[in-house]
Amino acid sequence: MQFDDSFSVQAPIDDVYAAISDVERVVPCVPDAELLERKGDDVFEVAVKAHLGPLFKHLLGTITVVERDPEGHRLVMTNNAREADGDPVGEATIEITLAELGANTNVSIHTDATIADGMFGEHMITEAAGSQMEQFAENLQALVAGAAAS
Repeated sequence: MQFDDSFSVQAPIDDVYAAISDVERVVPCVPDAELLERKGDDVFEVAVKAHLGPLFKHLLGTITVVERDPEGHRLVMTNNAREADGDPVGEATIEITLAELGANTNVSIHTDATIADGMFGEHMITEAAGSQMEQFAENLQALVAGAAAS
């Protein structure tokens, strides 16, 4: 499955890139996500309470930053998700690209995900992802605004 999302953040591009590339700061912007442990320079263990329609799952994931491009304002990460008992749920490659839009920054997120067969319905995943992205955009805006005020 592929998802393409974009939204605008009211902040300079370098401020948004600093926030988005700091995994420890940005993970809490994802609804119901929590950073559990930093495993290395660019490897992080996370937990997410996934709400998919009437279903509720506790998932664990390993996020790895595989490419950083501060000059191009681009970041690529992978996420391998599993259930708490270790059963694989899926994996995703997430590419985040920023573009200056006057005083704002446009955030484009392309996700290429593979979900384990029979795990969830495509419609349910698409609906949950859209809702989660809206909340993420609001939380990222708040994070960047808070950093600018400091």
